[in-house]
Amino acid sequence: MKVKKVMHKTISSLTIFILVVMLASCKTTTKSDMKEIAEVNALLRNITVEAIKEKDYHQAQRSINALILNDKFSANDNQENWKFIHPALVSLPKDLAYEVIENALKSNSVNTSSDKLFGLAKVYTSFKDTEAASEIVDRSIALDKNNLDAIFWRARLSAIKGDNKNAEKDFEYVIKKSPQNEEYLSQYASFLQENHQGTQAQEMLSRLEQNPDNIFKRIVFALQDKNTEQATQLYQKLRSVEVSEDSENMKNYLAGEAAYWLELDDESIEYFKKVNGGERYMDARQMLSHLYYNQEKYDQAIEVLHQLQNAEQEYAVQAYRLEATIVGKQKNDKAAIRILTNSLKLIPNNSDLLYDRAMLYEADGKTKKAINDLEKIIEDNPEHEFALNALGYTMADHDIDLEKAHEYIQKAMEIKPDSAAIVDSLGWVQYKMGQYEEAEKNLQKAMELDDSDAEIYLHLYHALIKLDKKEEARELLRKAKDLFKDNKKVLDIND
Repeated sequence: MKVKKVMHKTISSLTIFILVVMLASCKTTTKSDMKEIAEVNALLRNITVEAIKEKDYHQAQRSINALILNDKFSANDNQENWKFIHPALVSLPKDLAYEVIENALKSNSVNTSSDKLFGLAKVYTSFKDTEAASEIVDRSIALDKNNLDAIFWRARLSAIKGDNKNAEKDFEYVIKKSPQNEEYLSQYASFLQENHQGTQAQEMLSRLEQNPDNIFKRIVFALQDKNTEQATQLYQKLRSVEVSEDSENMKNYLAGEAAYWLELDDESIEYFKKVNGGERYMDARQMLSHLYYNQEKYDQAIEVLHQLQNAEQEYAVQAYRLEATIVGKQKNDKAAIRILTNSLKLIPNNSDLLYDRAMLYEADGKTKKAINDLEKIIEDNPEHEFALNALGYTMADHDIDLEKAHEYIQKAMEIKPDSAAIVDSLGWVQYKMGQYEEAEKNLQKAMELDDSDAEIYLHLYHALIKLDKKEEARELLRKAKDLFKDNKKVLDIND
């Protein structure tokens, strides 16, 4: 590893030295020079990739700077360079990337190129710096008023900033100049949809080739506008559209998802079953497992989940979680815990799996094990608000170190202050600490955030009793019993 890094530094220093000499002594370059410069550029790109892989960002920065410096001499290669430079810059930490941009903006070859300035504007956009991006894209357009991609980008930046008037003006301009450009039409349609102009958005999308992707987007827009009739008509259009054999899997996936959103679950299942390959195969399997679960076809769901458990981690984790949920629904918490325990042997310390197991441990009366799992999550991710809340609540519920429990919940509150569950936990730990007035205040707030959680009613009821607000407590309990007729905890309380 050390040899690699030293070699990178040696090559980089040598390259920069050669370039500086060329800059100082050469006004023109021969074909032979151009070939050598192209080779150096290729080497610099490789060095940059390796440095980024190794997280040696300063080396990557030096290599990118050298590519930009070399740009003046590499007219035949600079397009390739700049295609590479933009994503490479986004891979750097923001401060290092900005240093490169500031250095690049001192170069005449950059300042006189509309395309290069536009590329830097896209880098600023990737770092969510819309003001800097807007400034640079304006400079790009000033150099070339026919740079439609730059004008299109300015439209998107204006939309991000809420400047809808100028965004619309730029969108309309580029579409007038390039009426068949799919990206322009699609993005403008999204802009119109976000600004509650659904009819105009549909009109824009209707200009595009009516392939499965574009029809599906129209279905989504129609559903967002609560126009089920239009969405259903478009769904039928999606079903009947002819595609090549290579595109059949994608069409079936999109038809399955459209049917799902239209609540045509049986049709959705049939389409997802037809997806037998392609980039959305695992997504189709995942959707299929959820549909079987929703229909309580648990054996079929588990069969699909076992396939997903052998897939990439993102699918495997969710598959183990859903299988554990299914088994838990069948009143077999111990078997559900075994599923998660086995999954954690294959995917150690996964926070989702640990969290689900902690909840099952708590339900099974294994409080200490639940606390251990939640502590493991927080050790790896101190900002995991769900684990912080669950840990604090569990400790409070069992009267374990109430001060520490309060600390965990307070930290969760700082991360997600408007979560009904977290506000309820805060009220409950305050109740346990004897802070009844504060508890009532927070439990009332939790109720305002979510009046469909029986646990919040129970907690508030207990706080009201402690404050001797018995009539208010009885009224709350009567309401809870009307709302939660199957909740044993609620029904067991006698007013």
